[in-house]
Amino acid sequence: MRAMTLAIMLVTVAALSAGAAEEIHSVLPAQAAVCLQADGPIDVDGELSDAAWQRAITVGGMTISAGDALAPNQTEFRLLYDAEALYVGVRCLEQNMQGLKTDVTTRDGSVWQDDVIELFIDLAHDHEHFLQFAANAIATRFDGKNGAATWDADWEAAASIAPDGWSLELRIAFAEMDTEPPAEGDVWGVNLCRERLAGGARELHNWANVEGNFHRPWLFGHVWFAGPDFELTPEVARAMYAAIGVPVRLALREGYAAIGPDGVQEELRYGAMLAAALAEAGELQAMHEELARAYREEQDVPFADEFAPLDERYQALQAAASGEDVSALIWATKTVEIDRLAFELNELRWKVRIALLLREA
Repeated sequence: MRAMTLAIMLVTVAALSAGAAEEIHSVLPAQAAVCLQADGPIDVDGELSDAAWQRAITVGGMTISAGDALAPNQTEFRLLYDAEALYVGVRCLEQNMQGLKTDVTTRDGSVWQDDVIELFIDLAHDHEHFLQFAANAIATRFDGKNGAATWDADWEAAASIAPDGWSLELRIAFAEMDTEPPAEGDVWGVNLCRERLAGGARELHNWANVEGNFHRPWLFGHVWFAGPDFELTPEVARAMYAAIGVPVRLALREGYAAIGPDGVQEELRYGAMLAAALAEAGELQAMHEELARAYREEQDVPFADEFAPLDERYQALQAAASGEDVSALIWATKTVEIDRLAFELNELRWKVRIALLLREA
């Protein structure tokens, strides 16, 4: 009786999981990325300086988990593979490097208590099972299967530290994952997540939004394995949709492609997305113009030293939005900058207004 009851429970849970995946993915476009074949050797040293990485497609736009807000400290990653292994290169921007937490030094220790990157792979693309690979900013490793820490594999991780962030490089052999090398056109479920502790409080960032719980394979993104000369032709787009089974937002070098059953439905360039976000920020532009006019037309307006760096940042935003070479990282960081700058300009505007009113009283 207990065995029968357990079997019924497992079938019910599986059905609910499949239903949840279908419901979510039928409404929201899923994240998708391309993993190219490496055209040269990769030295796993955490530097991401090998020529092969320069050809990989950079994926950005990490969001705060359980929402759609872009993370202020952005993360970008790249994927490559060869006949033996999967390679993952990650760059984490960090505004507070002094607060970077790297206390865990023991293999399979609680690396999630540090600043850490976590990679999740659903090899079968069944939205139920997954492997987990995590490493902190000093490359202390943790791995597990389906949420259990009892599984171990022999894989490589290396990290490097810079003044504005840290980088991580992973090499995971297919044999260690007990799988054959992927063929062109194969699809895996994948998600890349970051736990940020450097800000003082735990922040959960994700590529595919898993709604605050990294262990939700039915919400993972999708990785399409391609040859070294990938091109998103109409035939490839339709094949990608057929293999993934849901509409996706595919990360490309210069922007995103929305892919549905008929292939590419829309293409958005990062530059156009940034320009649109800035154009929609009418209040930001109004506040900047009010302050700029005041400093141009009036004498001895207070807080000029505070306006100067804000004006410089505003001009940099305008230049980026009108530029041709806007990457995923520039789009995401500058989009976040719009809200941050609007907040700071508003604070300064009221300080100036109050000071001028007091002076006239």
